[in-house]
Amino acid sequence: MGVNIIRLDDTDEKILNILRYNAKKSLKELSDELGIPISTVRYRIKRLEDAQIIRGYVALIDRVNLGLNVSLVMEIETVPYSIKKVAQDLGEIPEVVRIYGLDNGPRLHVHMIFKDDASAHQFIANKLYNIKGIKTVSISRIIERYKIDPSVLL
Repeated sequence: MGVNIIRLDDTDEKILNILRYNAKKSLKELSDELGIPISTVRYRIKRLEDAQIIRGYVALIDRVNLGLNVSLVMEIETVPYSIKKVAQDLGEIPEVVRIYGLDNGPRLHVHMIFKDDASAHQFIANKLYNIKGIKTVSISRIIERYKIDPSVLL
């Protein structure tokens, strides 16, 4: 089944902006807020889902309240032709939450979260450096978040 390309109007954009920050809003709440019938809201959302603009609904988990206090970002350079295998191996690790391929060589941008410094260090020493195909790793600790929009797939 192919993706239907649709043109968004102001109503579609308003629906998306509301849902991206609170996907639990009811059709009635959306209808009241937008001043349009529930049937129109239902139709618009279904159309956005069918076009795969809305790809799903997820719970936003607060990592700190979950006890995951250390957030790292890594830039990993791989040996040529190993980037997909390295990304696949990293993707199987629960602490890895995002992996992006970069255009400046065979490099990956990877986000990871850990309970504490000791578990981050243990992962780096015992798992990360044992993944075949990794050439170099640059690791930074995230110390402040200025903007997060989890509703957009990058």
